[in-house]
Amino acid sequence: MGYFNLKTEVEHGVIPDNVFNLIDKMLQSHSFTAGLVIAVLQAVQIPHWLYSDHVTIDHGVMLLILLFTFVLDWITGSMLSRRSPTQKLTSHAGIKAVERDFIIVSMCAFSIFLDFVFETKSFIFAFFTAAFIWQNFYSFLGNVAALGWDKYFPTWLFKMIHDEMLAKLEKYFPNGKDKK
Repeated sequence: MGYFNLKTEVEHGVIPDNVFNLIDKMLQSHSFTAGLVIAVLQAVQIPHWLYSDHVTIDHGVMLLILLFTFVLDWITGSMLSRRSPTQKLTSHAGIKAVERDFIIVSMCAFSIFLDFVFETKSFIFAFFTAAFIWQNFYSFLGNVAALGWDKYFPTWLFKMIHDEMLAKLEKYFPNGKDKK
């Protein structure tokens, strides 16, 4: 029995060279993360409310979590806007944010009806609501990092949102001026 040598296996064509490109692409696109989440859900067990064909308290809790992430994002976004030399807080921006968030909550509520029509239990609702929660939490973390509060949070969170943080800094501090 010989031992496994990755370089030798690639050189002899046992493992194609493009496998490493594929793995790198999967890492960049976060496909491994999605796979890990699915594997963990399978190991831990999918919550029972996902199999429910009627509205439960868990649906309300998910919507409350979504609303809470909206509030966190609004607060940190407003603080960031006030510190910015170029962006001014206006009532128009606030009204647009409320309209956008109303549409998002409406889509999540509407997805409950889609689950009923397509007989998908609560999977469509869970998909949309979790996606919007993540997107708003992602924006909140970008705001937190741009405010300079990242030292109070685990560093791995900010490695995940590096591009969002850079986008926030470019939006609110385009000349690279000190944000403090």
